[in-house]
Amino acid sequence: MKVLITGGTGFVGAWTAKAVADAGHQVRFLVRDPARLTTSAAQIGLDTSDYVVGDIGDPGSTGAALDGCDAVIHSAAMVSVVKAAEAAAAMLRINLEGGRNVLGAAAERGLDPIVHVSSFTALFRPGLPMVSADLPVVGGSDGYGQSKSAVENYARRLQADGAPVAITYPGMVLGPPAGNQFGEAAEGIIAAVELRGLPGGRGAAWTVVDVRDVAALHAALLTEGKGPRRYMAGGQRIPVADLAVMLREATGLPIRRYPLPDRFLRGVGRVVDTLGHRLPFDTPITGSATQYYTQMPPTDDTPSEVELGINYREPRETFADTVAGLRRVGRLRR
Repeated sequence: MKVLITGGTGFVGAWTAKAVADAGHQVRFLVRDPARLTTSAAQIGLDTSDYVVGDIGDPGSTGAALDGCDAVIHSAAMVSVVKAAEAAAAMLRINLEGGRNVLGAAAERGLDPIVHVSSFTALFRPGLPMVSADLPVVGGSDGYGQSKSAVENYARRLQADGAPVAITYPGMVLGPPAGNQFGEAAEGIIAAVELRGLPGGRGAAWTVVDVRDVAALHAALLTEGKGPRRYMAGGQRIPVADLAVMLREATGLPIRRYPLPDRFLRGVGRVVDTLGHRLPFDTPITGSATQYYTQMPPTDDTPSEVELGINYREPRETFADTVAGLRRVGRLRR
């Protein structure tokens, strides 16, 4: 099977391409800058010679990339932590256009399967006892959450029309880098090391999944004739106290828990949202981020384990490999 990968120069996309190639499929990349393949996917042993230069926002180049392919895995998306309204609007426009150009065109051409990499943020709302793949689309109040919700709604409309779209919902994706690519969740580890700790009360937690397990899930979906499907891949929910212990073990540093009330952290997030671009520094703290951090329930990954045979790694292995990779590329001091 010949598989188009979008986002293949990124963290999840590169590891997904490796899992697809290791499963015996041919891989084609859609990239804006071919040089980025040499610093990401090629660094983990992939043949990156088959690529099309283009952008998910351009129907011409996405169409050329789809030519001759049997399936597609769409993991490309614009991600920005900039709080300006312009950045949120750009994310919504680019990610939705990309969904239409890749997923919609693939459905029109009869590709099977069509895999859309979504996010738990498209389904999250406070008060849930568990996040499962059959929940209605909600999405966060931030620009990224809104854009993922918009693309998710589009992908579900394709499913309702019978298109063989398979949707996955990863949690916080960590693990060894693909060259110099880590993904946004690794910034949380860097911040914890710099602070020598993690703030949070009883509800604070990370929902961690290994990038290699997410990639294995995507490769396992490459069977035609299965129709529309959805799979949660959130990983393990780790309360902040346990998280501090695991990071202490992985880094060898005195990482501790700072017992700040969850409500206080959410209040800080709302203040940051209000101040927006007037802050004299960049921060990943937002109202939505603090909601995810302090109110995220466990995820139901059982269907992917039972139906597709995915064995999710223990978080300690994931943390150890992430820290080793961050140190190897100079993002963490020893």
